[in-house]
Amino acid sequence: MKTDYAQLAQNYPLSVIIPCYNAAVTLQATLTSLLENDLSNVEVIVVDDHSTDDTAEMIKRLDASFMGGIQYFRMSERGGPGAARNRGLGSAKYPFVFFLDADIVLPSQAICWIRETFDLYSHQPRVAGVLGTYNERVPIDNFPTAFKNLYTCYLYRMTSTLSPFIHTPMFSVRKEVLEQEGQFDSDMFRAEDFKLGVMLGSKGYRFVIDWRVTGTHLKAYTLVGILREDWRRIGELRRIELDTEQRRFSYRAHRWSRILSLVLPGTVILLIALGFIWKTSLWLAGLAFLAFFLVNLPLLFYFCRHRGILFATASLAFLFIEMLWAQCALTLSSLLPRHTSSLAR
Repeated sequence: MKTDYAQLAQNYPLSVIIPCYNAAVTLQATLTSLLENDLSNVEVIVVDDHSTDDTAEMIKRLDASFMGGIQYFRMSERGGPGAARNRGLGSAKYPFVFFLDADIVLPSQAICWIRETFDLYSHQPRVAGVLGTYNERVPIDNFPTAFKNLYTCYLYRMTSTLSPFIHTPMFSVRKEVLEQEGQFDSDMFRAEDFKLGVMLGSKGYRFVIDWRVTGTHLKAYTLVGILREDWRRIGELRRIELDTEQRRFSYRAHRWSRILSLVLPGTVILLIALGFIWKTSLWLAGLAFLAFFLVNLPLLFYFCRHRGILFATASLAFLFIEMLWAQCALTLSSLLPRHTSSLAR
């Protein structure tokens, strides 16, 4: 049976909300890819989080290319992506919204596929939205960027199609859900997606991962940048106060392999340190490292399949360092008052 895309556009009008901060170059690529989609019954809203680059000028150049133009809002001061998304949501006129990061290049059928998926799951009220995924290939060919992108892709593939969490780079949702249950935390710069996901997931909402909607991520990473971002995100995560049901949901939804990967590197280092006074602990350190290796063996195979054995080996070594770093950040944050934000800055 042939899909009636015109009818889908009528049934699922979409407000595309793009928060941005100093992202004029990548935003242009994002908007250009959006233009290749069927934009029937689509409005485009760009919320500029007080950028200092030429975002406004770039949008003026592209405005006429969009039917109905681009709604452009500039925040009076920088408030973070959560605040920018909420600002766009407040101006959205359609009952379905699509949050799109300013460094994502969409496939040309993305809007149609999102509407198809909404329609396919329309009989399930607990399905609140549709998520896209990252493309496994990135245009920036350096180790940190390839590692970060592929690791995120792997986490996607380890998640059920009916995801209990959200991922905001390509996140479409029924507007009424956010209006009824709550929006993004405007005080957060990095962990607002996790907080909203737990809040909605603990109430039974799920989000369909549409594996066809694979956006190419244009963000470039450095090794230091990844560690700095982890440090700040953990600082914000520590500040989140969850009720009992939300905490239970978070524990149930997390992957045990991810939790073990976080715990084992610190255990290895501690056991090695104890080896100076207790030799048996060196054997235990070896066993703990073996456990880390085995837990991440599927990830190693995934990396190897896409980038080769040398890349996979280097990725596993960096993952060990990253998880050790995260464990240090968690330990330090636990020694600080919950509302202290120094780690998150």
